[in-house]
Amino acid sequence: MALLTTGLTTGLIIDVGNLETTVLPLLFDHGRFIPPSNLHLSLAPQNSIPENILTPELLEDIKTRVIFCSPLMIVKQTQHDQDPASKIESYKNFSSATDLYFPIILKDGTKATLLIPGWIRERAVEVLFEGDEDEPSIVQCILEGLLKLQPDLRKPLISSMLLIGGTSLLPGFQSRLKQELLRVMRDPLEYEKRRYGSLLRLYKSIKFIDNSEEKGSGRVFMNSVRGWVGGSLVGSLKLSGEEILRDKFTGVVTDWSIGNWSNSIDSLDSASK
Repeated sequence: MALLTTGLTTGLIIDVGNLETTVLPLLFDHGRFIPPSNLHLSLAPQNSIPENILTPELLEDIKTRVIFCSPLMIVKQTQHDQDPASKIESYKNFSSATDLYFPIILKDGTKATLLIPGWIRERAVEVLFEGDEDEPSIVQCILEGLLKLQPDLRKPLISSMLLIGGTSLLPGFQSRLKQELLRVMRDPLEYEKRRYGSLLRLYKSIKFIDNSEEKGSGRVFMNSVRGWVGGSLVGSLKLSGEEILRDKFTGVVTDWSIGNWSNSIDSLDSASK
């Protein structure tokens, strides 16, 4: 649906939501059809939080207002060997963001102020780009999706990537994602070289559809609503053949692939009467 908003029929849809990332390749050219090869992964850590203070609504508000994606990458060769304390220390050393006092209202109506350190604002998104053989990152999700495709389809799809989903609207997310893709393809780790060796030569073909960061380009639809806009476009199209009217819809979706489905709708309508 989201791809319809671009006017194209070929693209690699990367839906980065709140708790799940979906990579879906679409290519309708010269009668070619790609069978379902999407990859669903939940990349959000399921850590318990004090609900009396950090409610899901407050966390969503903080993510929308103050979190951004750092343009600086931390050396990948060493980060997996570090303990959590050392990793946090490296985040602090490679952060230039300022601390922020965020006003909140507790459940009892009390007004309070939440101190959000600058390094958390800048490095909270790192969890999406850190991955290994056991817990893949968003970059690895994209590459895994490409590996499932026929070799001749990989180049046109990596050249037509479309980001959707609310998390993809974080400032700097798209440029950082491109940096991470280039890092894996130009300077891969050993397990990345073994796994993605057939994709490494495609680094020159990395390109995003509707890239608002390119000169002379502008985002027509926001990433968070592209799916809805695409669905609206589909609903407004006048396709050939029968249409199901609202007063004839009984809650049963007929199998249109068998043909002559209008007769079954009429029979269902008669049976309901």
